[in-house]
Amino acid sequence: METPRHPYRKFVFAAATRTAAGYYSVTSPRHGRSFRLEPAEFELARLFDGDRSGSEIRGSSARLTGREFSAPELEQFANELALAGLLAPGTQEPLPVPPQSDEEATAAGWLGQRAAPGPDVAAPSTVPGSLSGGGRMGTLTSLWGAFRGQSDPLAWSFPVKPFLWLGALLDWALYSSVLVYALIAISFGAVFALWANKVGVAADVVRLAHPLTFFLMAVGCLFLLEFLGEVARAAAVRRATGVVPRFGIQLGVGLVPFFKTDTSGPIEAADRATRMRVVGAAMVSTLTVEVLAIGAWFVFHHTPGFLPVFCIGLAVAAMVWMFILVNPLAKRDGYHVLANWMQAPDLREQALIALFGYRKPWLDTRRLPATTLVVYGALCFAYLAWILIWLVVFPGEWLAGGWGPAGVVVFLAVLGYYIYLQVSRMLSQRANIGGEIVIPPPNRLDWIIIGAIVAVALFPWPYEPSGDFTVLPHARADVRALISGDVRKVLVKEGDLVKAGDVIAEQADDEEQAAVATSKADIARLFAQLQLLKSGARPEEVDLAKQEVATAQKKYDYAQSEAQRQERAYTQKAVSEQQYQHFLSEAQVGQQQLLEAKRHLDLVSGAARPEKLDEIKAELASAQAQLQYHTQQLEYTRIRAPVAGRVVSSTLLFAVGDYLERGALLARVEDSDKLQVEIRLPETSIGEIAVGNRACAKAWGVPFDCYGGTVTQIAPSADNTPDGRVVRVLMQVDKVDGQLRPEMTGYAKVHAATYPLIVAFTRPVIRFFLVEIWSWLP
Repeated sequence: METPRHPYRKFVFAAATRTAAGYYSVTSPRHGRSFRLEPAEFELARLFDGDRSGSEIRGSSARLTGREFSAPELEQFANELALAGLLAPGTQEPLPVPPQSDEEATAAGWLGQRAAPGPDVAAPSTVPGSLSGGGRMGTLTSLWGAFRGQSDPLAWSFPVKPFLWLGALLDWALYSSVLVYALIAISFGAVFALWANKVGVAADVVRLAHPLTFFLMAVGCLFLLEFLGEVARAAAVRRATGVVPRFGIQLGVGLVPFFKTDTSGPIEAADRATRMRVVGAAMVSTLTVEVLAIGAWFVFHHTPGFLPVFCIGLAVAAMVWMFILVNPLAKRDGYHVLANWMQAPDLREQALIALFGYRKPWLDTRRLPATTLVVYGALCFAYLAWILIWLVVFPGEWLAGGWGPAGVVVFLAVLGYYIYLQVSRMLSQRANIGGEIVIPPPNRLDWIIIGAIVAVALFPWPYEPSGDFTVLPHARADVRALISGDVRKVLVKEGDLVKAGDVIAEQADDEEQAAVATSKADIARLFAQLQLLKSGARPEEVDLAKQEVATAQKKYDYAQSEAQRQERAYTQKAVSEQQYQHFLSEAQVGQQQLLEAKRHLDLVSGAARPEKLDEIKAELASAQAQLQYHTQQLEYTRIRAPVAGRVVSSTLLFAVGDYLERGALLARVEDSDKLQVEIRLPETSIGEIAVGNRACAKAWGVPFDCYGGTVTQIAPSADNTPDGRVVRVLMQVDKVDGQLRPEMTGYAKVHAATYPLIVAFTRPVIRFFLVEIWSWLP
């Protein structure tokens, strides 16, 4: 770096030649590279003669070009010259080109001391760009700007100092790599715990299904996460420099406001590790909020109210926001961390240039290995392809279903306009200063790579649609109480093997035993009467029956007269009502006994009439039916296993003494010698499935084993679920080893067919065009 001998920055070059095409080829004295300048650019560059200040250059440029450049435009042009090595510092503007590595920073004397802005001298970021954004001036993490190298100012500023304590708490893991790795591990563990409790999570997420609630929750959580992330960044800047940075709100695309910490100034003169901490502060903050939100949900998800819904909404929003931050394609926090770590401010540009075989030397501030650049560029394209597929499959299908072709046209128009805005923001009025873009013809290695890509795309790939499953036993039967009653005995315990018909438990049978005995006595009495009618009575039996009638008549007459006497006494209040009712009932009993005695006399003295025999036979049949019914009820007090299998019940151990209503569940018997798996496959893949196809299931409880089987049944209709329409498929498991048990869950894959790899992985996009686009055709 040459010693400045002039007051202001100066345009320097080793050689300058005017070409036949009209532009100037200028050689940098810093590294000997040649750069191309248009004539107007060359004349503008010559105004940087070391004697003119910025305001003077602006005035001279107005006379030279016919228009006056703004200060940011002129500063950007100076940035371009400095990056190309065509601008030297001056005594009044002493700042050299920012170092592009820690080694250059050490040689420049920037490291080892805390930088602080002076009253008249700006920090190193005011000349060409910070390390985290090649050619971008003014901030470590600037995202928006009309030109490369220019950062939009804050729309509204407000003090951030009262919130720095909160940012310091959210940065708890920022200053130790071990703590950062621990935070990442804790985050993955928290997400896995949330997935393991997806039923409870779904119950709270459903409460966010209302469009207004969902919109307010999403917007509120994202603004909160962005605010906390920028506060954490401000705390990191304060800790590294001792200076409280400017903080406020900036307007982005579509005038959407977002919070921003202005990281221009002394922090950009810091070493690489400090810059990485500042850039990564928002990601550490987001991970911390995500873990805290998931932990709070586990604490409060059983409580009523809106708190568990807010916790799960904030956790999901943190996951989405983290995914946005780590996006390697956009120049956000994840990209800036990589750029600082690799010490390559133009990481994305280098990667894309290397991927397409371009050559543009002026971008290579620090040349990275070609393999690293190709891998990074390929990852960017893979991420972009995944985003496009996701947009087509989900919002695209939703718009097509709700709005038809017009919805898809609107969606594609909005998507195209958004891409246009992003591309236009990457352009610079002087983005092509110097260098040439050369597209070399494919060489032998290129053809080998192209052939390998085609071979991989056409490689046969087994298409295996997947879905969640539940393990079912080969047979299952509920053991229920067939009558109401108390449980007196339990003869088995959970896990015992039983045969069909084995008694599992016994209920109280006192009433049933008495009913059976009574029915048997009635049958014996009626049978005796029937025999008596058939054979006829002896004379002494007839005399005995007459004597019984006379005795019954005397008893009745006495009881009747006594009841009448008690009635007169009762009307005169001489006796109590209870005494009167007693004698009245005695008279009624005597009358009934008289009638029975007369019937018995008629039975033994008269001839056996056919209708009388039929009456006795009908009563006998009724009594026998009652006996059969009560015998069956008595048998029902023995609760038996309906099928052979293993007893399954969590309440059987303490069932003694429980009162069971008729139909109450006591236990369950399952035949687990053979297992089957019920797989719920998306309706979009069921056309490839047939009975007899092979399948494989992995349970959450046994993740290292895949249980093979054969599809035995496909449901005739689809079921509607919160995740969409699914079709139930039954798979018979080949081998049961005791680890896979009924009611366990997991994911299963069913082998459908073999396709080229590119077809297998693009089926959602192909299906969209084959179904949706086809439906639009007249």
